[in-house]
Amino acid sequence: MSQAGENCVFAEGENSLIVFVTGIGQSFSYLFGDEYLSPCAFASGTLQDYENYAPLIAEGKFEKTWNLFPSDFAARMRQKKTRRALAPVLRGVLGSLMLRKNRLKSTDVRAFAKELFAGCVIDENGDGDPRVVTPRYALPLSRYPYITRPDGSSFSRAKERFYSCVPCADVSRRFLGDSFEDYLYCFNYKPYSTFSRTTRELHEFIGRILDENEVGAKEVVLIPMSMGASVVDAYLARYPDRRDNHVRRVVSVVGCHRGSDALYRLVTQQFLRKPAVMLRDALNGKKGIGAAAARAGLRLFGEKALDGLLYTALDGVIREVIFDAPTLMCLIPEDRYAEAREMAVSGAVLADADEFQRARLTLRDRLNDLSAQGVTFGFIAGYGLPFGADAGDFEMLGWVRGADNTNSDGVIQIESTVPGAASVPCGERFGDAGGRRLSPDGSVDISGAFFPDSSWLFQGQQHELEYNETALSLALRLALGRIKTVSDCDEPGSENGYYPQFNGSRDVKTLVRRDLPRLEKYLAGGGTLTPEQQKLYDEVRAMRLSTVNDRGRDDALMKRFTETLDACPAQ
Repeated sequence: MSQAGENCVFAEGENSLIVFVTGIGQSFSYLFGDEYLSPCAFASGTLQDYENYAPLIAEGKFEKTWNLFPSDFAARMRQKKTRRALAPVLRGVLGSLMLRKNRLKSTDVRAFAKELFAGCVIDENGDGDPRVVTPRYALPLSRYPYITRPDGSSFSRAKERFYSCVPCADVSRRFLGDSFEDYLYCFNYKPYSTFSRTTRELHEFIGRILDENEVGAKEVVLIPMSMGASVVDAYLARYPDRRDNHVRRVVSVVGCHRGSDALYRLVTQQFLRKPAVMLRDALNGKKGIGAAAARAGLRLFGEKALDGLLYTALDGVIREVIFDAPTLMCLIPEDRYAEAREMAVSGAVLADADEFQRARLTLRDRLNDLSAQGVTFGFIAGYGLPFGADAGDFEMLGWVRGADNTNSDGVIQIESTVPGAASVPCGERFGDAGGRRLSPDGSVDISGAFFPDSSWLFQGQQHELEYNETALSLALRLALGRIKTVSDCDEPGSENGYYPQFNGSRDVKTLVRRDLPRLEKYLAGGGTLTPEQQKLYDEVRAMRLSTVNDRGRDDALMKRFTETLDACPAQ
């Protein structure tokens, strides 16, 4: 393993550790059986200790896993407490059906949600279900726990989980060499927690990996993604001195620095249309007995009663699950927080969330102060999409008010992912271009961004920016200090790579996850490529290395590649 100053690829001549602080949908938790809670379950410690849960996870000895919402609903429904809590909810639903007037109570929904989402609910100390483990590996990826299979190969569930969220292996190897995993870390945090607890845990995590790393690193580079940016902002607010936080650089990838207006509107139930209408429209065209029964049920309730029922159900779940966790309240933009805070469940939740929101108001000053201390910042974001556009699981955000009157990556508005930037709705242009620094389509002005010379934007890129390998390679170059500002990489042929400040979008998920493995299997089985097929394969590889994205051109190339594979024998 390399030591500081020896074959160092970091610009300063000494190594750092690269810590990914993942988004809310990239964190992961595991549910274990009751047998692991008994006093004699382990030789020492409890299930929450790394030495105990790490081998259990590696061996697959858990019941369920999830990222944001637990998937153990069937098991929860087998619990008597859950069924008892469901009874008044069912009475409310039946009463609404009979009277064609909403009879459901939010308090009943909250009681049921507390049992159904028991894996999420925390108490005022931030403690949750002791059977739920959110693993924290204070280790480089190269030392993640693994098992040895019967054939002698090794398998690390934890490492596979990381790469499924952050597919950075290829670009990391390219820039860091074959020992790249010695430099890569991931801070996996509980999405349902308090900021005071999460920032303390991040501080302890950084201290430990710096004490124990074998590459001579004395500082870290943080790469927060999505909600991870809120975690990092809270950490830098609590530890504002570089000597205490040990941060050399922050590279924000689609970071949620100022909340998501769409999520705020979702949790406060500000919809474009009434829920009954949206539900009816969602069912239109759906086939099957279940869809037909649902449509019949909608007619039986009546639109007014159904609206009241759905509003009440959403309110109960949101209050009990979302507004019971200060870390999720970071999703509320600071200028909307006063309106939303009354939905908080307890005083302890409010106190923690209030502290975070007060710190958010001084974000620019704090980052500038850290910049004066030598910490560098970079921001990578997508733009040019309304809320809910092409966003898969986030399609529901297209239902909220203002969805079509914003400029975002489909989930978070540009003013949050590039704090200080300004925008007009997608498809519109700033009428006054004087003194502005505009995107090619004229919809984004980054002249007021916190760090306008260290911000890169990808037009039409969805929130899942990690499947844009250009963005990932840019993030790694920023992490290494090879690029600090746009001027370091704005010319074709630059030794640091060419990364236009305003780029196109790209999504190689299907290519990387499906098509390339198919080709490798085909070739390993003795298959061969014609000269034309080989030429196409070379074009695909060249595209992956190219840092200039063109969605139409790149999608067409990947489509041709898929069709070529489909035509190969045994494909």
